[in-house]
Amino acid sequence: MKLRWLFPGLVGAWLLLTSIASATTLQSWRFDSRQNQLELSTDEEVQPRARLLYNPTRLVIDLPGTKLGRPKQTEAVSGKFATLRVAQFDRETTRVVLELDRGYTLDPKQIRVRYNSARQWIVELPPAKFSPLLATSEILPSQDIEVPQAPVAANPPVTATEVQPTPVNPGLRLPRSLSTGPSTVPNGRRVVVIDPGHGGPDPGAVGIGGLRETDIVLDISQQVTSLLEQQGITVILTRNGEYDLGLEPRVQMAERANATIFVSIHANAMPANRSDISGIETYYYNTGKQLAQVIHQTILEDTGARDRRVRQARFYVIRRTSMPAVLLEVGFVTGVEDAAQLSTPAYRSRMAAAIARGILRYLGQGG
Repeated sequence: MKLRWLFPGLVGAWLLLTSIASATTLQSWRFDSRQNQLELSTDEEVQPRARLLYNPTRLVIDLPGTKLGRPKQTEAVSGKFATLRVAQFDRETTRVVLELDRGYTLDPKQIRVRYNSARQWIVELPPAKFSPLLATSEILPSQDIEVPQAPVAANPPVTATEVQPTPVNPGLRLPRSLSTGPSTVPNGRRVVVIDPGHGGPDPGAVGIGGLRETDIVLDISQQVTSLLEQQGITVILTRNGEYDLGLEPRVQMAERANATIFVSIHANAMPANRSDISGIETYYYNTGKQLAQVIHQTILEDTGARDRRVRQARFYVIRRTSMPAVLLEVGFVTGVEDAAQLSTPAYRSRMAAAIARGILRYLGQGG
C-alpha cells in the first residue's frame, strides 16, 4: 500500500492507493456557463470518448480506466443546461453527463474537445438551440464527437537501437553465486524494459529522514540495467535521470520496442504512524503472474527482506502493457527496517542483483 501525491508540491493532498483502487482517478470537473465549456482533470493520463445522445439531449463523456472514488454526483447548471452528472458507469469507466433542457440541442460538429495535457481536458460547446423535432418522442441516433489523441510528451528515444547505452560501472557485477548463463542471448533478441518510477518534480513517496522514492529506484534501476547488459540482454531504461515522465510514454516505449518483459521499480510507503511495516510487494495485472512470482521469490532469497506477497493490481503501466509486466515495491521508505536498508548503497546493490537474477531466471538464463 502506498501514499501517492495527487499533484507534486500540493501540500497535504494525497491519495491512498490499494491493490484494488489503483486506476486513474477523476479529480475535478467544472462547467463554466460563461464560457460554455466543461473542464475535467485526472491524476493520470486518460483518453476520453465523447458522444451526443438525444431525448433529452445530453453530452456523454466516458473516461476509460478511471475511478470516481465517490458516490454519484449531480449538480444543477445554468443557461440551457439542466444538470451535470458524474458517476462510476462500470468498473472500468467514469462517465460525465451534461444534460440540456428538453427540446434544446447542440451542433455536434461545433463541439471541440481539446487538452492542456493528457490529464486536463476541456470541452468547448456551441450555443444551445431549440429544436421542435427534439420536443417530440422521436428517438434519434447518437453522434460521436471527435476527440484528439492524448498527447505523448517528448521523451528519450523509444526503440532498443536508438537508446544510448547506460554507462556501466566496471566494478558492478553479479556476485559469483548469482552469475547465470552465457554472456549472449541464445534464443534471439530479448528486450527488457526497466522503468524507474516517478522522477523530476514527482519524487514519489518520501520517508524517514527525507528518503525519496525516486532516488532509490533510479539507482537500483540503473544497476539492474548494467547487470542485465553484462549478460547480453538488450535493456531499455525508461528514464536515466531526474526528469518528468508520464505513464503513457513509459508504456509506449515498451510497446514500440516490442519488449519481452516490462519491470517497473518503486518504493512503498505507509502513514507515519505505521513505521513498523516493512517488506517486499510485487504486483501483476494479467500475464505477468509468473514473472512476478519468480522475481519476488528471488528478492526474498537474496536480500532476506520481509515477504508481503505477490498481488494482483491495476497500476497503469502494468495494465496497459501487452507483454508480461510487473511493478516491484522494493521496500517501505516509511518503515524503520526498510528505510535503514534502502539508504545504504550496499543494500541497493544487493537488491539490484536480486532483481537482475530474477529476470534472468524468468528468461531461462539462470538458476
